[in-house]
Amino acid sequence: MDRLILKKLMLYITTLFSFTACIEPFEFETRDAEGILVVQTSMTDIVKNQFVVLSRAADLANVNIEFDSLDVRQSFVPATNERLNPENGAKVELVDDQGNVIEFTDKDNGLYESTFPFGLAENTDYQLRILTANQETYESGFESLSGKSKINDLYVERGFNENGEEGVIIYADGANLTDESDFFRYDYVETYKIIAPTYSGLQVEIIREEGIFVNDTTFLWPDVRLQRRQEEERVCFNSNSSVAIDLANTNTLSAAILEGHVVRFINRNNAIISHRYSMLLNQYVINSGAYNYYQNLSNFAQSESVFSEIQPGFLEGNIRRTDVEDGLVLGYFEVASVDRKRVFFSYADLFPGEELPPFFGNTNCDRLLSPALGNPEKDGPQPLGCPPPALIRRVKAEELNYFAINEDPGECEGPYYMTPSICGDCTILGTNVKPDFWID
Repeated sequence: MDRLILKKLMLYITTLFSFTACIEPFEFETRDAEGILVVQTSMTDIVKNQFVVLSRAADLANVNIEFDSLDVRQSFVPATNERLNPENGAKVELVDDQGNVIEFTDKDNGLYESTFPFGLAENTDYQLRILTANQETYESGFESLSGKSKINDLYVERGFNENGEEGVIIYADGANLTDESDFFRYDYVETYKIIAPTYSGLQVEIIREEGIFVNDTTFLWPDVRLQRRQEEERVCFNSNSSVAIDLANTNTLSAAILEGHVVRFINRNNAIISHRYSMLLNQYVINSGAYNYYQNLSNFAQSESVFSEIQPGFLEGNIRRTDVEDGLVLGYFEVASVDRKRVFFSYADLFPGEELPPFFGNTNCDRLLSPALGNPEKDGPQPLGCPPPALIRRVKAEELNYFAINEDPGECEGPYYMTPSICGDCTILGTNVKPDFWID
């Protein structure tokens, strides 16, 4: 198979799973890999609706590779965006070793949701079965939970990373309470408060974009007026899921206990910690098969030299196609025990009395603008050489927000001091809905 196509395939898969790990070369078997089924699922002992996502790795030379399936980083919570090549119309079910069957409903866009909430039980084996619309059949091996996940502590410290950058280090202490497995996976959702630094409770409303003649003797200039904002746009919140899958193991230790595992480093100049930050951490206890699959997938996709060092081929998980001999499928049926813990901190907790990080995008919110309105009754002097009036155009384009009145406009200035919209309207960066879990 063409190496460019293969490389696009592996990037496509890695984008679905977003893994990072160390590079350890391993052997592959050469096969054709276009048009195969991609299966994504991670089922846990948390009682909730479980998900399976199906898609096809097809037309790889032409696709725009993005996060196109679901958010695999928060217990496989479905994303809202469209995914590439979704596989719809399949029959998906989970079977246990007692013959009990849990069916999954086709929610469209390749997403399949269990018909009721459930959590995986201890000492029970589970198998995933799939029948596609074109009558292809797939099944996983039987998998069971490998212990009980427990996060003992989640804490933050001021410190330095390996590159000598100062910031906040978030640590986790965790364990597998049963010692049945030494393998862990971590992901998180981070939420942070945004405060618009040059916010005003007033906004500019456009009355007239252009001057008009009312009659032969009366001309009305372009004009605006101030009005109260109708929504909260000063304080907002935004959430992001972790991009990289974080793997850890304790197989060289006497017990399945992790201490001081680095979950996240945030540079002190990162605006997300400017005010208040929270992380919800998920710790998964997984088996060695899942650990090796994720690590190998990451190794293969990240290493630029892999394609010249080994025979390019196909990465196999614990799912197989059963209606034909040597049928191909990508994915791993993961079952995991999960524990969750949340931590909060404020910038002042770790950097008391120190200057806040630069605002998002390194925007200079202290630099106020006063573009002309194009109304000589309100503008300052406009001698030759002044730029064209831009206030209305830039307000209409949502580039600027009102900050204060310019009491004495100078040359080429307008009647208001304006700020970049990102500095005066927090909803550009997040939502003004405060999360239910938030603690100030």
